[in-house]
Amino acid sequence: MQCLRNALARANAQLKTQYPEPKISYQQRGTTAGTAWLQDWEIRLNPVLLLENGQAFIDEVVPHELAHLLVYKQFGKVSPHGREWQWMMGHVWGIEPRRTHKFGVESVSGKTYPYRCACQLHQLTVRRHNKVMRKESEYRCRQCGQVLSFSPGTIAER
Repeated sequence: MQCLRNALARANAQLKTQYPEPKISYQQRGTTAGTAWLQDWEIRLNPVLLLENGQAFIDEVVPHELAHLLVYKQFGKVSPHGREWQWMMGHVWGIEPRRTHKFGVESVSGKTYPYRCACQLHQLTVRRHNKVMRKESEYRCRQCGQVLSFSPGTIAER
């Protein structure tokens, strides 16, 4: 992947080091575009979002995940999107450091379940819904702080 090689070469020159090219796999699922596996020196990309978004995906997601790997090697364990990562994105590559992508995710979104709090209706994923049902987790609204409660009825699909 040429974009990866170019970004790595630029970072190696800036950092005055020779980090190797990471392994790339296409095993990422769901609405996540990519993940960096720090100890494995691997980047996992979402093949569906890559196909749907082409060059924009490559230009945004590949450097984003590579930055996580390089920051880990250079600075150790730091905040995932902290100042070191932002520096890598902005100073080394001249890319706006954004935490999340803005790609459409309709094709990779799964079923959701309706949950209510005092102020709004939420849609929880199957995984989170199952955790609530097994009494392993509870989730709170970020606005009002109330614990979300399952509001049975129609299972909503995104």
